[in-house]
Amino acid sequence: MKKVVIDTSIWIEYFKGSEPAAAVIDDQVKYDLYVTGPIIAELIQGMKTESERDLFRALIESLPRLSISDQDWVAAGQIGSELREKGVTVPLPDLLIYRVALSNDCAIFTLDKHFKMITKALNQKIEIINLPPAV
Repeated sequence: MKKVVIDTSIWIEYFKGSEPAAAVIDDQVKYDLYVTGPIIAELIQGMKTESERDLFRALIESLPRLSISDQDWVAAGQIGSELREKGVTVPLPDLLIYRVALSNDCAIFTLDKHFKMITKALNQKIEIINLPPAV
C-alpha cells in the first residue's frame, strides 16, 4: 500500500465535494493516508465556522500523523536555502511538508505547484500525485 501525505490543497477540494479528491481519500485499500502539523494548521486557519472545524477535527483524528522532528526542521531550512540559491522560493509550511514526506517515504497528493518545483530544482525522486480527472 502506498503511503501518501494529503496536502492542504486536496483537503480543500475534498471539503468542497470534489469527487476525484474523495476517490483518493476514501480509497483505504490503495493508500495509507497521513497528515502533518502544518497541513492541520493551514486547514483550521481557513475554516469559517465552528461546525466546519468540528467536522474536520473528527475526520483528521482518524488519520495517522507524521510528526516533525528537529532534524526535519533543520533539513527543511537547508532545502529552502538550497532552493533560494537556485532562484526558487517556497513557503516554510511546504518545505516542512515536503521534508516530512521525504523522510517517511511518502508520496504527496497535492495541487500545489511548490512540491513539483522542489523535486525539479533538487532532482529528487519523491512522487507527487495530482488530482485524477473527474468522472
